[in-house]
Amino acid sequence: MLKPIKNPPISFVKTEIYNAISNSTIELLEKEKRGEITSSQFNVQAFPANALSTIDNAIKNAIELFNSEEKNDES
Repeated sequence: MLKPIKNPPISFVKTEIYNAISNSTIELLEKEKRGEITSSQFNVQAFPANALSTIDNAIKNAIELFNSEEKNDES
């Protein structure tokens, strides 16, 4: 018998994404401080300042699209 696949709550996924971005930025800042990368390299490798709002909007849009398709399937 197959076990049903469980999906984590969206809030959990968002938190994990934010943590990954934050940890990556901190690591890059530490490398820059130690002189392992230049500020130009930091700027190229770092997530854009608006990454979190872009991700939030994408998740919101995905939920809305999914829910609208679900409603259309029920019609």
